[in-house]
Amino acid sequence: MSPTMKDNVVLITGGGGHIGRATGAELAKQGCHLAILDRAGPHIDAFCAEMTAAHGITCNLIEADLRDASCFDAVAAEVKDRFGRLDGLVNNAAFYDDMPGWGVPFDEEGYDAWQAVMQVNLLAPFFLSQKLTPLLRARDAGAIVNVASIYGVVGPDHGLYAGTVMTNPAAYAASKGGLIALSRWLSTVLAPDIRVNTVTPGGVERGQNPEFLARYEAKTPMGRMATEDDVAYAIVSLLDPRASYITGQNLIVDGGWTAW
Repeated sequence: MSPTMKDNVVLITGGGGHIGRATGAELAKQGCHLAILDRAGPHIDAFCAEMTAAHGITCNLIEADLRDASCFDAVAAEVKDRFGRLDGLVNNAAFYDDMPGWGVPFDEEGYDAWQAVMQVNLLAPFFLSQKLTPLLRARDAGAIVNVASIYGVVGPDHGLYAGTVMTNPAAYAASKGGLIALSRWLSTVLAPDIRVNTVTPGGVERGQNPEFLARYEAKTPMGRMATEDDVAYAIVSLLDPRASYITGQNLIVDGGWTAW
C-alpha cells in the first residue's frame, strides 16, 4: 500500500471494463476509494463487493451515459455527495456500442457513429475534467489520467486484420489523437494545482484471432500484446502524488510497438 495514496478518492470512467477493473483493483491495493462510472450491471456490483472485502475501501457505482450532456453536472454532484472529495480522475471510457456506421470499412463509416465516438472518447473527458476541477483543485495535488491508444499516435497497418472480422475505424483514431492533444492543453491550463497526463496503450491481448495475434507480436519488440495490468500500473503510477513533477506527458505502454 502506498502511504501517499491511502484514502484518496479516484473516479474511473468505464470502470467496469477490462482496463477499468484492473486499474480499480490496483488503486484499491493502494488504499484508494473508488467511484466507478459505468452502466449498471452485476459484474460491477461483484467487483465493488470484492474490492471492499479485500481492501476495506469504499467502492461505489456512479451510473451515467456519457453521451448525455446533462450527466456531467450530475456526476460532479454525486461524487461530492458520496465522497466529499476527489483526488484523481481516470478518463478510460471508450465507445463500443454496436450501431450503423461503426466498426465498418472506411467508405461505410457514418456521421452518427463519428458523433457518438467523439461524445464518449473526447467530449466526455473534457467536460468531466471541467466539472470536476473544483473538487480536484481543492486537494492541491489532483491528477487526471486520460487513456488514449497507439492509433492516436501512429496509423494502422490494415494487413494485421486480413482474414479477420476486426476493424480499425478512423473515428477511433481521431478521438484518441484528440485526447492526447487535450491532455497537453489541460496540463498547462490546470497547472500547478492539477496534473494531467495520458497513458497510451498498445493492443491488449483478449483472445484475438490467432493470425492477428501472431502478426501483432511479430511487430512488437517485447514479443507480446499488453495485459490490462500493464496498462493499470502505468495509470496508477501517474496518479500517485510522488509523480508530482510529471504533467503534460504521454506515457506509451506498447511493448515498443511505436519505437520501430
